[in-house]
Amino acid sequence: MAANSLIRFEQWPWQHWMTTYPDVTAIVRDDVEISWRQLCADVASVHFDVSLQAGVSIAIPSDNHYDTLVLMLAAWQRGLTTLMLNPAFPERERNDLLIHIGIDSLVTTPSGMMLNTSVNTPVFDYDAQRCLTLTLTSGSSGRPKAVAHTAENHLASATGLFSLMPFESADCWLLSLPLFHISGLAIVWRWLAQGATLKIADIRGEKLMTALNGATHASLVPTQLERLVMAGKPASLHSVLLGGAVIPQHWVDLTEKQGIRCWCGYGMTEMASTITAKRADGHFSVGSPLPYRALSVSPNGEVCVKGETLSPGYMIHGELVPLTEDWFQTKDKASWRVEGRRRPDLQIIGRLDNMFICGGENVQPETVERILSAFNGVTQLFILPIAHKAWGQVPVVLIEGECDAQDFLTWAKTQVPPYQCPQRVFVLPTHLLASGIKVSRKALSDWLNQQLMD
Repeated sequence: MAANSLIRFEQWPWQHWMTTYPDVTAIVRDDVEISWRQLCADVASVHFDVSLQAGVSIAIPSDNHYDTLVLMLAAWQRGLTTLMLNPAFPERERNDLLIHIGIDSLVTTPSGMMLNTSVNTPVFDYDAQRCLTLTLTSGSSGRPKAVAHTAENHLASATGLFSLMPFESADCWLLSLPLFHISGLAIVWRWLAQGATLKIADIRGEKLMTALNGATHASLVPTQLERLVMAGKPASLHSVLLGGAVIPQHWVDLTEKQGIRCWCGYGMTEMASTITAKRADGHFSVGSPLPYRALSVSPNGEVCVKGETLSPGYMIHGELVPLTEDWFQTKDKASWRVEGRRRPDLQIIGRLDNMFICGGENVQPETVERILSAFNGVTQLFILPIAHKAWGQVPVVLIEGECDAQDFLTWAKTQVPPYQCPQRVFVLPTHLLASGIKVSRKALSDWLNQQLMD
């Protein structure tokens, strides 16, 4: 795997591409083509309140609309740091979080935002080392953290991925994941890095298939991949980056048979998205570290990472608190898979803090999930513990998909040891899938405990 030279810019990337080829299409908004010239004009036309001085942080509710993207780019150009917010956040929780992070202002952009062309908004010089974005972690085990990244972090992430998964200026990546998640923000930086085309369209439910028309690349989670397989391949699409959860291999195999190349990997917010990646070949592994990342596995099996994609710190009360002076400890448990002369592949076993004990035996939920996700009709599933008088804790399963619960439990007994076998089946609540990326285990646990109390 050859390392590409790190992509760098002397000016804001959208200004660079406007100078290079102003009338080439930068964005496809539904079916409307927007050139780099028009994009730059729209970005320059956004006016911010004079009280927002360069260097402050603002929060923007994120809906993956063109207006939101323009507002985000304009904020960076204005010298502001942005936190893209999930609009589904309850207001009280959102406000408490913004105070904890140290956000100066919440800036909204209604659909059809009027851009102010009469005000001369100052443009700050591009600085690849300045803190540009804040992205919330999933908050799976507590309050989400605001992870800071620079433009250089994001560009190193994009450049490294290109060494394995080709993406050129003539290609088009669908904005198929939300901007408030690091995987969605990474799509924007891949587009900016190559001066390619970004497609913005409604991807909700069955509209995803229409949105994929004209796109060559997409980042998809299990539910989206299932829709793609069932509906059939769009003529333009040839490359898909998979993520979000364990994806049943049979969906991947069907996608590959349609002529779509699939990649899978391992990533995290602190490392600006993807850390390792490989072609999805059915083996239980997530590939090797991409360029500009370094990864090691400690004696106790914990993944540690560093590199040019690693965040400079968490934002807390307006101050940047460094993550680490050397290796960042991820709390993910892993091992290396070595086969012949191939480069070792990383095998992610699961989160160290997800493991629970059933009858004296350690249960790693992710290990069980990988095995049981092969059941016919399952789109994705999660293993969680519930209290048990005799065994301390026992596993139960939350399933998204079309399958009979009793048939699943009978089959599961033939696949895993008794202490790993789910005792009950619950339907995965759809409202917890709203982010379109990664389901919070804490939210699932809270929901499950409520069901058991009712």
